[in-house]
Amino acid sequence: MNHPNSLRWQASASSQAQAHGSSPSRSWSRQGFTLVELLVVIAIISLISGLVVPGLIEARERAKVTQCSSNLRQIYGFALAYSDKGGSGSFPFGKTKASLAHESLNELLKLDADRLEPELFVCPGNPTKPADRESDGSFALDSETLGYAWIAKRTKSSSARKPLACCKHVEGHVDEDGEHSGHRGGVNVLYTDGSVKFVSTAELDPDTLLAPGLTR
Repeated sequence: MNHPNSLRWQASASSQAQAHGSSPSRSWSRQGFTLVELLVVIAIISLISGLVVPGLIEARERAKVTQCSSNLRQIYGFALAYSDKGGSGSFPFGKTKASLAHESLNELLKLDADRLEPELFVCPGNPTKPADRESDGSFALDSETLGYAWIAKRTKSSSARKPLACCKHVEGHVDEDGEHSGHRGGVNVLYTDGSVKFVSTAELDPDTLLAPGLTR
């Protein structure tokens, strides 16, 4: 048997719920999201991500291109000084006519290694491990620690404007060593007058994907 007070309490609760136009169970259900509301929220988040994420990726790529351009300009400053001090008016070049890029730039290091940083020779678009310094502070470059291509023949610093260096690889470049990373859509090219320009893949040598006259 229900106690009279209990019956009166139940009747009172029911009357209050009706007065507010809702039942206790209906009020509780409105505290959560419905399936449709969840789908709307997910759709909004996806839309925002689709707008924001590509912009962040593009901004990061532009920052890499800018840092790479700065690296090349700094290398140019040292290479120009080399041509005045020890290069007989020529930019650094290796001992043989077929010198590779790292062999030529090691000639620069012989003159200015104490003022140069190994990280300067790493292209941000194709990050590799910088060269290690020896106990005396010197370091040498090789094909793995140099991220830039260099002139394939001896070039005077007074010569007409032509490519002096560029990024070693464009994104997706495939050679005997496999697929390489790099800047998307082209490379930074350093010219003999010290200017730097981003050059599209279509403008590069189709066989090497380098600026004309350069070697890795």
